[in-house]
Amino acid sequence: MAQYCAFISYSHSDARFAAWLQRKLENFRIPPAIMQKLALDSDRLGPVFRDVADLGAATKLTDALTDALAHSRALIIICSPESVASKWVGLEVGEYRRLHGEDALVLPIVSPTAGGLDAEQMFHEALGKSSPLAADARRSADGRKIALLKLVAGLLGTGLDDLIQRDARRRQARLVGGITMTTALALVMAILAIFAISAREDAKRRLSQSEDLISFMLGDLRTQLTPLGQVGVLESVGAKALAYFESLEDKDLTEAALLRKTRALYQIGEVYFELGNFQAAHNSFRLSLEQARQLASAQPANIERLFEWSQAEFWAGFAAWYAGDFEKAREHLDAYYRLAWKLVEREPGNSDWIMETFWASNNLGSLAFRQGHFDSALVHFKDAIDRIDVLIEEEATLDRLYEKASTLSWLGSTYFHLGKLALSKESFEQALKEPLDPKNARHREERSYFYRKLSEVEIYRGEMILARKHVNSALGIARSLSESDPESMKLLYAETTHALQLAWLDAYEGRPVNYADLTAAVDTLLGTEQPPPTWFAVAFAVAEIGIRTIQPDSMAWAKTVLGRVNPEKDGWDILKEEYLGLIVTVSEHDKTWQGTVIEILPSIEAEYEKNNDFELILPLIRAYELLGRQAELAALQETFSNSESRHPMWDHR
Repeated sequence: MAQYCAFISYSHSDARFAAWLQRKLENFRIPPAIMQKLALDSDRLGPVFRDVADLGAATKLTDALTDALAHSRALIIICSPESVASKWVGLEVGEYRRLHGEDALVLPIVSPTAGGLDAEQMFHEALGKSSPLAADARRSADGRKIALLKLVAGLLGTGLDDLIQRDARRRQARLVGGITMTTALALVMAILAIFAISAREDAKRRLSQSEDLISFMLGDLRTQLTPLGQVGVLESVGAKALAYFESLEDKDLTEAALLRKTRALYQIGEVYFELGNFQAAHNSFRLSLEQARQLASAQPANIERLFEWSQAEFWAGFAAWYAGDFEKAREHLDAYYRLAWKLVEREPGNSDWIMETFWASNNLGSLAFRQGHFDSALVHFKDAIDRIDVLIEEEATLDRLYEKASTLSWLGSTYFHLGKLALSKESFEQALKEPLDPKNARHREERSYFYRKLSEVEIYRGEMILARKHVNSALGIARSLSESDPESMKLLYAETTHALQLAWLDAYEGRPVNYADLTAAVDTLLGTEQPPPTWFAVAFAVAEIGIRTIQPDSMAWAKTVLGRVNPEKDGWDILKEEYLGLIVTVSEHDKTWQGTVIEILPSIEAEYEKNNDFELILPLIRAYELLGRQAELAALQETFSNSESRHPMWDHR
């Protein structure tokens, strides 16, 4: 009797897709009609075998793999340029056919990241000509969704149409839900219209009804839509509701109505914020803030009104920050800080209010850091740590310890940008000493980040053994997290940043660099919709390391990456170091790019003059060397020589 529904054969480069495929197949529910048609006892396909061991230099399949092949109803082969060259894929195909003979069910599926080759060109020679393609998961072909349904149809021996109809019925159910939501939207607008022309004596009742429905649309319904990525359908609700609330005269509203108005405006702001429309979010939060101030002023003794005012200041500041208006953000966050302390003054022993002072200091520190005001950021982060320590002394919960560790990490990064490497190292080490929850994915992800940042500090200090130890710790955690959620691009980005750091260490020490895996990961990240600037920063660094270690086609790949982004528009403050490093490296091999170095250099020099960011020194030194600007070069060389750094890039000059 078969123990496994299928055995997945794949190369290491397709591990992420293999993990996704295993999870989707094991979680697939067979529709009742097909169960009845095929006389099945279970609505699940059954377990799928996916080997996660590294066979390394082994010369034959292990007994465990042979046993799994013998007890699998089907063999799924993930086809890609890498799997064609994999001897293990060939051995698994051959062994499966030997064990199952003419009954062997072999299902080839093309990997979604396989590139533009014809599918048959990615068939391992062990497949021969007898196995027709089961599915092609590339976007240009079936795509993941249809490819999955094709595999399921192959495993069940049923028609694809049955499964597609079942999937269509699911979509129809969602469409019915959408119609219901559209009807509700129409109802909201109708209620608002009725209220606008209603008799004055009925206004209060209609106001309450209409605002309750708006609150549902922007509150509970938004919460349900967010996981589905459907918040955008509420944008028109937010726009009309915002216009409605702006038209109301506050003098005609009761206190309860004013409070509902405040909260509804806040919910509208949240909708816009989730949609990335930060200016509209700020406008809505600003209106909510005006209402909150009015309510707090009317009841100065009411601490809940004071708290709501503080939250309104925070959200207005946060939205202004994301909209790029840092001065307005600072104004609101300063107000939030003052109000948080007023809450503590009213109730000194209230841990919730103490936590607000922690958040207030942390936010001001983060904003100052974002603007490159590192000395100011240092003051705020130290203040935040003092505040969270008060709460930890009261009760050392894991959440509080996590917040302290995260703030210590911010402190470490701030010291790093100030060139204070010993203090940066100390801060990251303290962050790693805080006991976090090993079962909490967010805590584990943060810990992996701490390890990588500590590794970066050790590289600058010239402590390569320690740097390698820490980055390997970071990679171990990141890979474990990625395996548990192989579809997460956020986790892939984190894993790639750690792997990139290890690659730099390998390059500095003359070891082989795993360039192919890095470029594959970057291609996946940049293939998503609207990749953020941080992902391009990683792409630039990978491109630079490829050229420096003389990887095949690295110059062409680097120029392709450069052609996909305009740093001046797409997050220059985040990209500047990596962009300059890559442009200088490209220019060292292709002199026609020197004009780009000359073009971007003034803005980076201005940034350095503003805040003396230690991280910009080495890229600027390389640029001055390239351009032969001896006076500026000598000044920065002296600055770097007098610092705590013993960076290998400096020592190997």
